[in-house]
Amino acid sequence: MGRVLGRDLYGVYALVLVVPGLLQLFLGFGVNNAVIRYTAYLVSTGKPDEAKRYSRNAALFLCITGAAITLFNFAFAEPLAATLLHRPELTYYIQLVSLSTIGAALLQIVTFTAIGWNRMALSSSFQIAQGAVKLVLSPLLVIIGLGVLGALWGHIVSLVAAGVLGVFVVYLTGLSRGGAPGSFVQDIKVMLRFGLLLYVGTLSWNLANSFAMIVLAGVASNGQFGVYSIVSNLLLPVTLVSASLVNGLFPAFSSFDGVGGDVKVAFRLAYKFVAFILTPIVVFLVPAASLLIHIFWGDSYASGTPYLQLLALAYTPIAFGYTVHPAFFSGFNRPRLTMLVYVSGAVALVVGAPLFAVYLGFGIYGIIYATFVSLLTTWAVGTFLADRYMGARLDIRANAAIVAVTAAAYLATAFLPTVAHSSVASLLLDLVVFFGVYLTLAPIAGAVKAKDLDIMDHAFKDLRVFGPIFGFFVGYERLMLSLRG
Repeated sequence: MGRVLGRDLYGVYALVLVVPGLLQLFLGFGVNNAVIRYTAYLVSTGKPDEAKRYSRNAALFLCITGAAITLFNFAFAEPLAATLLHRPELTYYIQLVSLSTIGAALLQIVTFTAIGWNRMALSSSFQIAQGAVKLVLSPLLVIIGLGVLGALWGHIVSLVAAGVLGVFVVYLTGLSRGGAPGSFVQDIKVMLRFGLLLYVGTLSWNLANSFAMIVLAGVASNGQFGVYSIVSNLLLPVTLVSASLVNGLFPAFSSFDGVGGDVKVAFRLAYKFVAFILTPIVVFLVPAASLLIHIFWGDSYASGTPYLQLLALAYTPIAFGYTVHPAFFSGFNRPRLTMLVYVSGAVALVVGAPLFAVYLGFGIYGIIYATFVSLLTTWAVGTFLADRYMGARLDIRANAAIVAVTAAAYLATAFLPTVAHSSVASLLLDLVVFFGVYLTLAPIAGAVKAKDLDIMDHAFKDLRVFGPIFGFFVGYERLMLSLRG
């Protein structure tokens, strides 16, 4: 879509999605996250019938809020387009895309219900299905001449189709059907009591990010907004892996709490595990930025190279384990701490975005600077709260080794020559050298130990497609560890 629509029209497409994305933050009011906690906890304590009841009532509540938000989006599309985006001419598009909220609500039912029951394959299957439909339909509709309208229809149909089919499968599997009798209102109150603190935190964080995009819409042209949106897509490997790890850690911590597990050990291992996987992915984007943009989108988007490099550096706190904090606090029934983590970052972003982008005149770069300050603040607050209230600390020596090894991999890649007339070959060379150096030095430097490799092996061994690939890398790390002696 980026190539066929071009910078300006892709900017329009990205701008239109800001409004429904903002309104969809109000789906569930925290019930969607609370159902993970209660389902995983009740199953671990031998109460599956109660877990089913919570799943069923949470699904109904998500449907109700989804319908209400859809109607609000459609009715108030014009003032939202004029006030938030400064582009009233986008009203029709925003009314149309309000239909996506129904699909988003249904897909959340599938995702959070499946995660609570530790059915990760079920959860991911319909997210993959949604992505696959959009991958085929949106570009196809753009190519046949529908332009922005076609791109939006692909987005809407993919969400609705995956959501409807997913809810049907969840019903057939019995995860939200039957169970113990109980009151819908009472269960929602229980989940809101837990989820509201967590929701206030995540809502403030997501509202702050939406506010940053609204600030950007005010200082950037459609084309500039399109370029920024395009390069942001290259951070998806970071955000998707991060979200997957958090979605796995949340129910794991909840179950760990149910059986009386060691809080400190769980935190230290999870923190190192996330940092070991994400740090090299983030840093690799810096030397590979220009090649990635050239290969995927062409030279018309080359102005986005410095944006991508700075964004990658801004996301370093995510790579260094920040994402563990929300799953850790929520899983061990400390939603207030999760709220404080998110609110601290939200405040930093709300202050920083207009300060850097508007008042100091940095424009798009100002949004990136504010993003870094926000993520760094969130990481620092989460690390402090984990130590202060739960006695959980990161493994400083191992995490320092991860940073040092990643820096060595970056230096090895930064000075590589470019393969003549082949950007793809140059990118593959960078990829092999960077991760080759990282995986070779990590065990030698003490970034990963034998116990960590045992955990990784256990976590990945049952994956049908990627299990053998992860197994190869774990085996290579064992070899390097044995050479270290």
